[in-house]
Formats: sequence, C-alpha cells, structure tokens
Amino acid sequence: MQENRVKPFQKYSGTHVYHVENSLELQFGEKKGFHSSCKLNIQETENEDQTKNWLIEKIEDAPLPSENIFMEILQELEQSSYPVEVKVDEKGVFLSASDHQKMVESWKQKTAGIQEKYQNSDVFRNQYLNALEDESLFYRNKLKEPFWNLLFFAPSYVDNGEKTHEKFTWNIKGIGDVECEGTILAAQRDYGFDAFFTSEISIPTDIKEEINKKYQPRVEQYKATLTIQMEYNSPKRQYSKKKADFILSDGEKILYREISSII
Repeated sequence: MQENRVKPFQKYSGTHVYHVENSLELQFGEKKGFHSSCKLNIQETENEDQTKNWLIEKIEDAPLPSENIFMEILQELEQSSYPVEVKVDEKGVFLSASDHQKMVESWKQKTAGIQEKYQNSDVFRNQYLNALEDESLFYRNKLKEPFWNLLFFAPSYVDNGEKTHEKFTWNIKGIGDVECEGTILAAQRDYGFDAFFTSEISIPTDIKEEINKKYQPRVEQYKATLTIQMEYNSPKRQYSKKKADFILSDGEKILYREISSII
C-alpha cells in the first residue's frame, strides 16, 4: 500500500479560545499535589512568507491565595508578560518570538508601579527583567511548560494504519528535559482524525543523577511513559484537543506524574 503522509495544520481565524488544565503529583517521600488552569486566547496573522504570527493572551481562572505574597508577586510579573506574540511555520510549529522588544517595553510599563503594591518587590522585578531581556532564555523557559509544547506540537501521520515515529520534549520540573521518542498511531474520522502518541523510555544518566541529588531515592533506573491524545478537525484545520500524561516511576511506584490538556 502506498504511504500517504498527512500534514495537519493549526489555523486560527479570528480568535480561538483554549481551556488549559495542568496537574502535578509528586510522591518522592511526602505526597504533594498541584493544580492550575487558565484560558488562552489566540489571534492569527498570516505573513507573506507563509509563516504566521500568533498573539497569545493567557487568562488565569483563579487568583493565588493572598497569604502567599512571594507567589503573588511572581504571578503578577509573569502575567504582565502577556500577551505574547510568536512566529510559527505553516503547520503551527514555533519558530521565534515576534517583536520581543515591544513586549519587554510593555512589561516594564505594566509592572512600573508594583513596588507600591508589594514591599521589596523591585528585587524580584529586576531579576525577572534580566531574564526577560534575554530573548532566547525567556522563550526556552516558557517552552518548558507542557501546554506551550502541546500548543506547538503539530505532527504529521501516516493514514494507512502504520505508525509514525516522533519525538516530544518534556520538562521534569526542577530536574531537566527528557526527550521522549515514540510513535503516533492515527485513525481517520469523517471530520478529521484521532492520533495517539506513546513513548516509553529509560531516563538518561544525567537526569537520573539530578533526581537522586534532589530527592535521594537512590533508584537504579527510572522509567518514563508519555501518552498524548490528539483530536484534529479537518474542516477547521485545527486541533480541537490535546492531552498529555507524563509518568516517572522506579519501575513499580509512580514518583512523578503530570497531566496537561488544552481543549
């Protein structure tokens, strides 16, 4: 059978709204859990060279507890970096920032009065500004968040029932990045397709050493599994859903689990 490789696109006409959910569960010793949610508004502009600009606004669903002043300051500094405008290729894969300096100047204006609201917040503002002015560093850190990677993940697939090989980078918070190699199996539907990316890997030595250094479980070998469920709408040329489930284990017990979805 002749291979027919399908290359889906991410196209946004007008404004598209995604709802983002992210949960993290740690079981290194004492069990801890975290949850966050937000909305993403995306507006698209097409360029002459067939690239596109996405203007992304992030709207938090719920404020942080008022007693956590440090987190409130960081949250306000982070939120002030939006909207973010990025350049993507015709498929919707991240290429670069778009007029990053304009965003930096906007951030300076938005946060100019934060000292009046929070005492000694200028220290944190200056630290954030140093990172913000380094364009490559800023976006490298941004793309560590699962929903950013999911947003730009627009893989092609083979529609003859065969598996497509693909890679996805996942950031284990406080530890580092792992490259998850796996396969995509897609099923055609009347209005698009469902695709499932699955990966099972052994954690590389450098990441293993970082885990042992921070949590000291002294496990001989860690394993990671990553599954990503995707639903693509062909008439709209959009992914209507992406959901990722990343699990780090010692072979028997789950030590770290992060679930992220954009719908």
